[in-house]
Order: sequence, then structure tokens, then C-alpha cells
Amino acid sequence: MIRSALLTAAAGLGLAACVSTPVTTSNGSEAVQRNQPIPATGQGLNAYRSNSGAPAVKRSARLDAAARAHAIDMARNDFFSHRGSRGSTHTQRIQRQGCSGGAENIAEGPFTRQSVMAAWMRSPGHRANMLRPINTHYGIANVGDKWVLLLSRNCP
Repeated sequence: MIRSALLTAAAGLGLAACVSTPVTTSNGSEAVQRNQPIPATGQGLNAYRSNSGAPAVKRSARLDAAARAHAIDMARNDFFSHRGSRGSTHTQRIQRQGCSGGAENIAEGPFTRQSVMAAWMRSPGHRANMLRPINTHYGIANVGDKWVLLLSRNCP
């Protein structure tokens, strides 16, 4: 029963994307890397933000790159954490892209972008990240079953 509940909760924490290329994980298996623009992700995120009175955010190629790097790191090194395999934090990854401030939502699982957005909105911490009015841009990536959403300000 607990396992089923955990699997159901984990199922809500995926984030789907588009075009695929292979990435080899640390255990030698091939993961799927996805990181192409997904208009519905931005539309869904901005719909949640609008309903909560927060301004819209725009997609950022720089935040996409930072999100993708962390998703690749987690997939290749077979871990799931906000801290990178070499100790990086989401703030450091965002700042390396020339952006300021920010938040990170991560998820693990082969799920749809709609279900992960809904799950994140049900989680108080993830919801706060997604609705923070100061954020102006977002980036998103998926590698295998690892998903990363970064939000920041002043990061076109």
C-alpha cells in the first residue's frame, strides 16, 4: 500500500518534453534525452501563474541549458537530488548562466508534463517556486526519467 502510494506520488513528478537523443547512464543503460521547446509547458505554467495573480514567465535558452546539464548529471550518475554530483546547487547552476536568483523543481519518472505540473502545484514548496512573482523566465529539461524546471529573473 505504501509502495503504491509512493509510486503514485512519484508518477506525478515527471515532466514530458519532445525530441529525443540517447544518453548513456552510469549503469550502461541508454536513457532518452529530451529538450526541445514545449509550448504547452509554458502555457500550463503561465495559466497557473495567471490564476494566482503572478505575471507570465518566458522560456530562456540559458535556463534550458542549466536544467539540461543537471538532468544529464542525474541520469548519467544515477542519482536524484537538487545537489549536483560535484556539489553544485541550483543557485550556482543558474548564476553560471548569467541569471540571478531562482528556484528549481525536480522530478523523476516517465510522466506527462500536465501530470507533473499538476503534482507540483499540489506540493506547497513546488507551487511556491512556480508562482513566485519575481521570476521572469523558466527553463526545462528531461533526460531519461529525470526532469528539471528552473525559474529565475532577468534571464532571457
